[in-house]
Amino acid sequence: MLIEMVQKDFLAERRYEKLTDNSLQSYTNLFKLFNEWLSQKGIERIEELSPRVTKEFLIWCQEERKNKPKTINSKLKLLRALAKWMIDEQMIEEPFTKNVKLQREDDAPKILDEKDLQDVLRYLRRVRRREDTFTSRRNYSLILFMAGTGTRLSEVCSLTWRDIDLDSSLITIRTSKSRKAQSIPLSNVLRSELMDYQDFLQRKLGRVPESLFVTREGNPLQKDSIQNIFKRLRAKLGLQGYFSPHTLRNHFIKGLLRGGLNLREAQLLARHSKIEVTKQYVGYYQHELKDALDESNPLRGLL
Repeated sequence: MLIEMVQKDFLAERRYEKLTDNSLQSYTNLFKLFNEWLSQKGIERIEELSPRVTKEFLIWCQEERKNKPKTINSKLKLLRALAKWMIDEQMIEEPFTKNVKLQREDDAPKILDEKDLQDVLRYLRRVRRREDTFTSRRNYSLILFMAGTGTRLSEVCSLTWRDIDLDSSLITIRTSKSRKAQSIPLSNVLRSELMDYQDFLQRKLGRVPESLFVTREGNPLQKDSIQNIFKRLRAKLGLQGYFSPHTLRNHFIKGLLRGGLNLREAQLLARHSKIEVTKQYVGYYQHELKDALDESNPLRGLL
């Protein structure tokens, strides 16, 4: 049986099971890359798949495509799901991913330097005052929104103005990672910013588009467009540290913990399904605790 035909059947079943669009796209992208590599090796039938083939493919991804452990592991997990389905369908007897182990990942969250974020916002405010361009105003609101809500990139792309309740200061996330609708509070500062941004859209475009963050033409911003915004700002300002959409989420969670929220409260606001994920953020800003220790030194008054 041809590998590509099996993959098509697998994807059709996953669509029937209502797998998210993001997950389906992940499978599609992987299968395209995997099949191109298999074609170079002269492999086209499922009988030719084996753990050795899987390892060689992942090694190629690491060495030739410079994939990091997290990306390698994501590919392996997707291939494992395909192999398990093929076994369930009695196409093969043993998984072609058998004994292929995940790589060790650095699970420390990539934390954004506070000064870098301040520099970015200061730069955008300066450009906005000087030029009042659409992109500078939108980008300022976008980065402030992500830093102030901890929303994921995919969630930001899917948000519409109907999801923003300015009266109740509440945001509804309808396409969350858990696939369940979730709500997060909107701070007073961010609420005021969004109201100003909404007025700006009305003035610049003559209307308020359906999507929250849009292009000059009023079309929804896509993932790659937002990622490019971060890349350009990082290059423009010469930032040396981490600066990406996900680091703003990390910055949000770190800020909650540093501000005094307990783990449970931070977990709820971060919308982590497991508190263990939230715990990863504790201890990644020890250098910032030095001043707090000096102010609340347990030895004060003893010496």
